[in-house]
Amino acid sequence: MKIRLNKVTFSPAQRVVLLFAVFSLSVMMTASVAQLQTKNPYEIEKLLRVVQLNALPTTEVIQAIQQRGVDFQVTSDVESQFRAAGARPEVIGAMRENYRAPARTPVVRNPTTTTSPSRPPSGVPAGAPLSKAEIITLLQSGAPSTRVEQFVEARGVSFSITPQIAREIKDAGGNNSLIGAITAKASEAPGPSHSRQPAPVVPAGPDYDDLTDRAVAAMQANNSRGAIGFLQQAVNIDPAKPQAYGLLGFAQLYGASDILAAERSMRAAIERGGGAPFRVYHDHDGFFNTFCQGSLFVSKATVTFKGDDGKHTFGANRADIKETKINGFVGAQFGAFHLKVAIGAGKPETFNFAPATRQKAESNLIINLINSYR
Repeated sequence: MKIRLNKVTFSPAQRVVLLFAVFSLSVMMTASVAQLQTKNPYEIEKLLRVVQLNALPTTEVIQAIQQRGVDFQVTSDVESQFRAAGARPEVIGAMRENYRAPARTPVVRNPTTTTSPSRPPSGVPAGAPLSKAEIITLLQSGAPSTRVEQFVEARGVSFSITPQIAREIKDAGGNNSLIGAITAKASEAPGPSHSRQPAPVVPAGPDYDDLTDRAVAAMQANNSRGAIGFLQQAVNIDPAKPQAYGLLGFAQLYGASDILAAERSMRAAIERGGGAPFRVYHDHDGFFNTFCQGSLFVSKATVTFKGDDGKHTFGANRADIKETKINGFVGAQFGAFHLKVAIGAGKPETFNFAPATRQKAESNLIINLINSYR
């Protein structure tokens, strides 16, 4: 049997429409690739903070590494650092597979000058002179005083130093060298011009990744208020992503002791495909005589645990969780709760956990989140 294929022809107008559609699709794909390429790769210190905080599920950490990449190669020393911080083997594998070499800045040489070139700005982005508030924010988010000094040297400042301002900057973590750099740059700033005022340069604000990085650093510095502020900004930038919501709930629960706000943020993280993080003790012997500490993550599909050492783990699919209840005996004084999980055809196995705060209200929140999506 023969099948006859009819030739399809297009009018000139239809060809124009088709070509425009193909061009638009190509532009969108190119823009998506460019957006991925312009993301700032993780620096080793920033990714170590994420692993040490243990407030994001392993799956989310891996996704972030895949999207952003890392600007360092995984040597044996680097691997040892991350394993000591509690990194899972899957995270180390993702780091190896997503190395992105930092872009090289071309050196411009002027053959007509004999003076030595000025020191490069050490990766400082271009922008307007820094205000006092911007310098204090950088310090409070965990940036070393030496790094902030590089920003000052590259971009200058928009204010003059006073004894009061010097005290505020030192209270935020600045040192005498930074104060000296600010003083020098303030003296170099041109005075006001009455003839012609240039249009103000508005620097690009931090993006989603910058804000979550700053929040992690702030939480490790016990600056929960600063972390909450950074994460609320991140949520406003991209309310569809779960990462900032999960971290926000974590900061609200353990930094601000606001369980109601934490529940709202954690539910938002779960609804967007992420996980709600809780600090817990994991019982090893059935009586909490031996246990480890780590984080329990509640998502729509699973409940998982990762010990801070990266070795003790637990994972259960929602369908396999047969019971979640407050304990009446084992660890009751710690607000302990248990999960009965079906493993094979045998009797469900019981796993005991207790909130690190030892508050029954937190256990009830965990149980409610687990049962809400069963």
